[in-house]
Amino acid sequence: MTNSSYAQLMAGISEGQKADLNLGMFKAYDIRTRSAKLSATLARRLTIALGRYVKEILNCESIVLGRDARLAAPALMESAIEILPEMGLSVILNPLQTSTCQFYHACLKNPKSAAVMFTASHNPGDFIGLKLLGPGMVTLAMDSGPGGGLTGILAYYLQGGDIPMAKGGRGRVEIRRYLDSFIDYSMRLAGVKPGSLAGVSILADFLCGAAGTEVAEAFGCAGARLRTRNLVPDGYFPVGDPNPIIPRSIQPTWDLMKKGGYDFGFCFDGDGDRMDIMDSKGEQLAPSFNLSVLGPEILRYFRTVFKDEPFAPQMYSDVKSNPVAMADQAAGGLGVHIIRNGHSFIKEALRVNFPVQYLFGAEESAHYYMNFPLDIEDPAKGFAALENTLYFTLLTARMWATHPRRYDLAMARQNSVVRAREWPCHFLDEGLMEDVMTEVETAFRARGLSVFTTMEDGSSLDATLMRKGLPEIIDAKTDLTRPWYQVAQRISRSEEGMMRWEVVASDEAGCREAVDAIREITDPYVARGAARYE
Repeated sequence: MTNSSYAQLMAGISEGQKADLNLGMFKAYDIRTRSAKLSATLARRLTIALGRYVKEILNCESIVLGRDARLAAPALMESAIEILPEMGLSVILNPLQTSTCQFYHACLKNPKSAAVMFTASHNPGDFIGLKLLGPGMVTLAMDSGPGGGLTGILAYYLQGGDIPMAKGGRGRVEIRRYLDSFIDYSMRLAGVKPGSLAGVSILADFLCGAAGTEVAEAFGCAGARLRTRNLVPDGYFPVGDPNPIIPRSIQPTWDLMKKGGYDFGFCFDGDGDRMDIMDSKGEQLAPSFNLSVLGPEILRYFRTVFKDEPFAPQMYSDVKSNPVAMADQAAGGLGVHIIRNGHSFIKEALRVNFPVQYLFGAEESAHYYMNFPLDIEDPAKGFAALENTLYFTLLTARMWATHPRRYDLAMARQNSVVRAREWPCHFLDEGLMEDVMTEVETAFRARGLSVFTTMEDGSSLDATLMRKGLPEIIDAKTDLTRPWYQVAQRISRSEEGMMRWEVVASDEAGCREAVDAIREITDPYVARGAARYE
């Protein structure tokens, strides 16, 4: 196999071949497609390509498989446990649906194995996908990872061919379930002891996704009074798309929270790696403000990890992060760094930079990331940059139950500014999106905004961050008393034809100015049928 880049591989492929082979499923950070486009023939071809990559590039002898509740996932897993052992790979799996974070814990327990999770996260029910890891929980993305990561798998996929028989015989298939281990690990790391949340009233909506069992069991052990909604996994997602930021999916739970009786609440996406937080009034608290509360407690653990060197903790925030929260985090002793969106990219950055104390981060879409210890009691065994939403859920619950005033202050800080939460626009012709990005950037430059398209190290943000009245780097000394606003725009790399914007401002006038400027550009596309607001 040649070690070609994605652009080089695709250069000679006709549009007809792209459609026939469904090459659009190879995204920047994972594989994702509508289930109807991944026929049994193409799924077999993809699984063989994956097996060859794991054997020939990663030099692995085993692979961990997981799946969530999506209707297309069982057939893909069944096919994989037929094909991959024929290629000589031993397969470790739980055949039942699990969250992606529980799957990551299985990887933590099998660090020498490659891994694949069959999921499409928060996408509608007719989507399916694959999230992939190499040994050591190294994330695989396009042009990132051994042999190019996803690009290497794409190269084998383009080659095609039947199953290469293994000389050493068929691999084993082993069932290993880690639910109890996952709950125990998450509770211990979060400092939540059995019975310690007694009397705390919590509402949780799982949107018929895969996280309900682990969260409900953990809170039950902790003694919380938990009311669940949409607990039973159902790949039809009957209450709406499994995305906690879509109002029509989550509105009934918001309404229930507003009626009172709960101290706080949580909403999860389809594969349980996103966790939205609600206060007792049903108002969402953004992840950046939640991390302002959780940060000092997380640092308490890492001080012991880096006890033999000066402690200079760092964290990552995505382009949508609220400047007020970033200033608060900096005031708490953290170095705060803007990073591009994308779960694979953020986890890889955390992994690589852990030795220089890059510890955790979040995206405002409600993803939380951290360098998690392989063994809580023995940091010398190493760390892996992963998502463990159960840990962050439990830690949030503990901090809210024991320090509710801190959350009152966080909510007050959030309410001191005006936010237009990220909204999407779907373009029927994906080729229009780069033009729209340029139009928006040009419009805001004309208004005097600073436009940033790179991170601190000069690499691409894969997005645009535009600020009025704010510097590029937010720290504890940043003056937030003068009028300002911030605009973040990006092309979604996990959804087809989707652009997204978020605005946060010091006042209503600034927020309205920014939103109107964007809509002046996108409304005409919608009016002529070239796009639609989702």
